[in-house]
Amino acid sequence: MVKFEGQIIEYIRENAMLHPGNAVVVGVSGGADSVALLRVLVSIRDNCLDYQDLVIKVVHINHMIRGAEADRDENFVRDLCEKLRVDFKVYKKDIPQMASELHLTEEEAGRIYRYQCFEEEASAISETKTEVGSGEHSEVKLDSEKARIAVAHNKDDLAETVLYNLVRGSSLLGLAGIKPVRGRIIRPLLMTSRNEIEEYLKEIGQEFITDSTNLETEYARNKIRLSILPALREINEGASEHLVNIAMDATRLGDDVRKEVETEYKKLNLDEGDSENEKEVSIDIEGMKALSSLAQGELVLTAMEKVCGRRKDITREHLQQTISLGDMESGKSVNLPYGMIAERVYGRIIIRKNSEDLDEEMAVIGRLETESFDYDESISISKKEYTKMIDYDKINSALCLRLPQPEDYIVISAEGGTKKLSRFFTSEKVERSRRGSVPVVADGNEIVWIVGFRLSERYKVTSETRRVMRIDYVAEGIKEN
Repeated sequence: MVKFEGQIIEYIRENAMLHPGNAVVVGVSGGADSVALLRVLVSIRDNCLDYQDLVIKVVHINHMIRGAEADRDENFVRDLCEKLRVDFKVYKKDIPQMASELHLTEEEAGRIYRYQCFEEEASAISETKTEVGSGEHSEVKLDSEKARIAVAHNKDDLAETVLYNLVRGSSLLGLAGIKPVRGRIIRPLLMTSRNEIEEYLKEIGQEFITDSTNLETEYARNKIRLSILPALREINEGASEHLVNIAMDATRLGDDVRKEVETEYKKLNLDEGDSENEKEVSIDIEGMKALSSLAQGELVLTAMEKVCGRRKDITREHLQQTISLGDMESGKSVNLPYGMIAERVYGRIIIRKNSEDLDEEMAVIGRLETESFDYDESISISKKEYTKMIDYDKINSALCLRLPQPEDYIVISAEGGTKKLSRFFTSEKVERSRRGSVPVVADGNEIVWIVGFRLSERYKVTSETRRVMRIDYVAEGIKEN
């Protein structure tokens, strides 16, 4: 075992990343970082007695962006896994299309899909052992709670993340960036530089491949990696190390702040880890004011996350506007992202979904009846108001009849142009009080049919349609024309 591997094993133990009986899903792209991570984990499996039963499963994602180059990467990782006696699985996804449909950047869409795949494998991972000399196989299902997801973030990635968060307006606590362990995700290489990783691969004679998109400056992180950090190192060669130190300071500061607000967390039931969004959260103003300014921001941010289920796009300004309600008279309010509103109600600040934009608690009055069948052009497309026919093969998931939600959108043109439902209702002059009760047929956040109004262009039947689904909306008091 070479020195580099010993250092990583020690870091794994220091941070309790792996335990006997664990299985680990490893994301391997074929680049230097992920290949080094795989080689270290294989070395642990083969050389460490306390990890000799470690089950390793490699997951490779083909983002379908780089054509033949992406296929080359996939084949490289497959061959490497065969050489190292490691299980391998590839996932393929048209990430540009996913990004367009979800209104995300390709970076964001790719990351979301990767972690979906990692989680799927971690939940389903199993080991097949061969009984020595018997020729018989027995499948042993591992406890998915013991499965870990290993990703290859390194010290340079951490420095890049600090800069990225800084320029996006992060708070001091947000500069903590990447953590060595988050849930079942582990990052064994986090305190290792990219130069050290490449030296290790050179030492053991291991090849790797380079993703050409890593050299394109159109991606935000690539700009930081290729342009900004090199310029900072010209000013001070220890720039990356100093950024990492800031991240570690922010992590320690975050731990202290969370301890400070622990009592208020318990009052709000914010420490239970419940994944379901709350209808509203109430903050005691006197309790909030007793905290430091950083702790006040963390308390309010956590309350917002409890209501809307996310932190992204909640800015310093949103936090400050909410905190300032503590100095205003009762009845004052501010609008927040994701359809939330914060309101001063006597001695408390109430954070909730804005009932004018969203009434998720209202029941949808009605039901869907569907039928699928092969299509040919002799079939007449229904023109009834409450019956629609759609292209069955365009459906990504099970259709859902529900009420509108803040992120909902509908495709309004054959070219793929979209419009948020809130803007659609405005253009159609639908009364604000009625918008929350209009039933919609949804495929995720994409709306297939705004019942009584219009059908999405993307799901319409065309000359290329092979199968159709007829949807009937049945509601009390509605009669077909």
